Amino acid sequence: MESAILAKCLLLGLVILWIQIHGNKGCFETERLALLDFKEFVGSNGLDVDYLLSSWVDNSTSDCCKWERVMCNSTTGHVTELSLNNTRQYDIESISFYDDENIGFKRLEELDISENRFNRNILLSLDAITSLKTLKFSYNDMEGSFPIQELSKLKNLESLDVSGNGFNSTLPFQELSTFKSLEILNLMGNEFTGSIPEYMWTPPSLKVLYLYHNKLNGSLPNQSLCGLKGLQELDLGYNEFGGSLPQCLDNLTSLTFLYLSGNQLTGHIPSSWPANLKF
Repeated sequence: MESAILAKCLLLGLVILWIQIHGNKGCFETERLALLDFKEFVGSNGLDVDYLLSSWVDNSTSDCCKWERVMCNSTTGHVTELSLNNTRQYDIESISFYDDENIGFKRLEELDISENRFNRNILLSLDAITSLKTLKFSYNDMEGSFPIQELSKLKNLESLDVSGNGFNSTLPFQELSTFKSLEILNLMGNEFTGSIPEYMWTPPSLKVLYLYHNKLNGSLPNQSLCGLKGLQELDLGYNEFGGSLPQCLDNLTSLTFLYLSGNQLTGHIPSSWPANLKF
């Protein structure tokens, strides 16, 4: 009995090793079909109609892992990265990145759908892709309130970019704190209003925070900023912040970039900051 179990384990190990050495020879059919469904919604500006996603062909022998804008894991064959930016979508209501049984891009880690004309309904089809680490949907037609409900299940996000949309609500700082792995948060170029809470809890992993060119106001809270020990880049430029600079700024020893212009702030930059800090 023990020898049979050992033989099975050995065989399984050899199979895994073979896959690791030779790699998977093609993408999953469900993912290939999902990509072709996406292509059905692609619009053209008339200049590139012949070559926009031209490698995405409806042929069962065509390996989608070799298509443009697609990257797969060489071992498993699952699609892990999709660069679908600037595919010139036109007034798209909704696109599903998975079918009714949630079969689709279950291993997708990076998705770029920026510079299209998606409205916020596109985000409703992303909540099952909990493997996402990077999501970029900047410069679309989202508008309205920040889509925290649509994003709430993506707990593994490390980078989120919603810049250049028309969001005009207050920021849900408390809800954003649930993304405990978040390192990069880009909210610039919207119309967010309100102030930064004095006791805002932020993800401890946060390294980059861009709030440039919004309509945020009030003073910069000591408690919130003091807690960002690992912050490397902070852009608060061109908002409506006022009052004096927080005294605890000199505690942010990891900062390499800080931008505060375009506000009504007073005070002095701490003399203890390194000379190579960019303002």
